[in-house]
Amino acid sequence: MPDPSPTPDHLSYPPCVEHGVWTPIPQAPPTDAHHMKLKDVDPDVSHRIKQTGVMSFHTVGCSGDFGNHVPGLEVAKAMSEQVSDPNAGDGHRNAAPASFLYHLGDIVYKDDDPKEPNTKDQSLMYNTQFYSQYTSYRRQIFAIAGNHDAKSSPHRTRSAIDHFLKNFCARSRTKTDDNQTDERLAMTQPYPYWLLETPICWIIGLATNDINGGQLDDPMDIKNPQYRWLVSTLKQIRNKADNKVVFLALHYPPYSGARNFAERGNPNLGPTPRRPAPTGVLQPLGNILSRAFHESRQYPDIVLSAHAHHYQRITYTQDGGRQIPFLIAGNGGHGPVEKLSRTCFDGNARVPDLPFDAVQPPAIAVPKGDSVKVVAYNDNDFGFLRITVDANDKIVFGEFFSAYSQSKLKAGMPKLSDSFVLHLEKHKVE
Repeated sequence: MPDPSPTPDHLSYPPCVEHGVWTPIPQAPPTDAHHMKLKDVDPDVSHRIKQTGVMSFHTVGCSGDFGNHVPGLEVAKAMSEQVSDPNAGDGHRNAAPASFLYHLGDIVYKDDDPKEPNTKDQSLMYNTQFYSQYTSYRRQIFAIAGNHDAKSSPHRTRSAIDHFLKNFCARSRTKTDDNQTDERLAMTQPYPYWLLETPICWIIGLATNDINGGQLDDPMDIKNPQYRWLVSTLKQIRNKADNKVVFLALHYPPYSGARNFAERGNPNLGPTPRRPAPTGVLQPLGNILSRAFHESRQYPDIVLSAHAHHYQRITYTQDGGRQIPFLIAGNGGHGPVEKLSRTCFDGNARVPDLPFDAVQPPAIAVPKGDSVKVVAYNDNDFGFLRITVDANDKIVFGEFFSAYSQSKLKAGMPKLSDSFVLHLEKHKVE
């Protein structure tokens, strides 16, 4: 593992390592619970879920693109079709009309051309890459912040985290001046890490900040408030014993089969300052989450993530047989779609035949007897996930739909690309 202490040598990293740095959230956490109920935002949809015991929702990340808006628009259009027609795209016959979209971060992207200062204006980006893109999506949109959404600037017009707070953690449901397109109101999520409650599931949303590989808490602080909140929230869910399905959503993926994940999943690479060694060695997200699950004695049923611009379905099998799907859905519109074969040094490596073991960054610790295997992927198309919870039959089924083919430059989908069923009583995936 590289020496984590900040030295001049650390100004140079492998080509794929991101140079984002830890950014404090410029807003104090709420003094009460970071908790929002769907019934307080959309009572009609919440009532329908409670009456039927079935809920479908969309989830995707990395949807914005400063230059080419076509893929993101096609993904949004395809999801919109399933709001009114749940069978669009040849999906599961028992799916319900989509109740909402849960965005997995990287909502907008700035243009990196230094000659174009106006292209870093967050208001313009939110209008063209979010509000205009989803104007046909007639459902509520919730979100967690991705690394691009977590960036900070002293110039408020350019500060991504300030505009995320403005549009998703607003104090009231009013239309913001970032929206010059339609009548969509800002969302009033309690904080960038928060809990959404629906009649049949919980969705825990985490903020993994702007640091290579992702982290929950400031590497220079030992207080770890988000980690402590996560453990406390998991314990509260366990104590309720209400049999609701538990989802965990975060932007950075804890596990991946991408050939560059040994570097891209390593939080000890990049310019973010860390406490002096040995305490300065940061744990990968997979280790942090495993510790939280063990400490709380509550495991999620499904883990959702994005960041990598492709789709992966990974099955985590615990010693004893319990299986947890870890899903990556980061091909919501930002091009190009990333090949799993791409290495950190701009080369290509062979991707093993399915299923294959996930790539392990330094310091990752998969407990003895557990396995982490990639069982499906799509690194050709832009698309999205639809998740359906059927509380009556005690199953969750997930579907990845292609919505725009990068290789063939073809729209006209959604088209089912991958699907799975999680049986909740046995916690087995098929």
